[in-house]
Amino acid sequence: MPTRGLDRRLKDLARERVSILLKLADEVLRVDETLARRYVELAFRISAKARLKLPRRIKRRYCRKCKTPLVPGLTARVRVKRGCGGRRLVVTCLWCGFIRRYPLKPKQVRSGSGGPAGI
Repeated sequence: MPTRGLDRRLKDLARERVSILLKLADEVLRVDETLARRYVELAFRISAKARLKLPRRIKRRYCRKCKTPLVPGLTARVRVKRGCGGRRLVVTCLWCGFIRRYPLKPKQVRSGSGGPAGI
């Protein structure tokens, strides 16, 4: 029995289940936070078991510690901090207090036209 075809089908099934669970977590968040956390926990467990690599944009939407979906103002506080190492986006989970810092790209100065005249 070829294992590659079976492995591919299992990974496809796991991808489908993970996306369904994450969509459900986002929908049910405002009604029941504990259920949303459970859905995210299950999705991450399925992706780990199937050895799926979740995209960075998906992983950043959930707290690494408590698996709560991070929604600014509802379950997360988002700040932009300036320091000696440059600007950072600081995301704090309001459920467990876990802090995540993401580096921001430096502002690029535009040259040429495109801005208001005289500036």
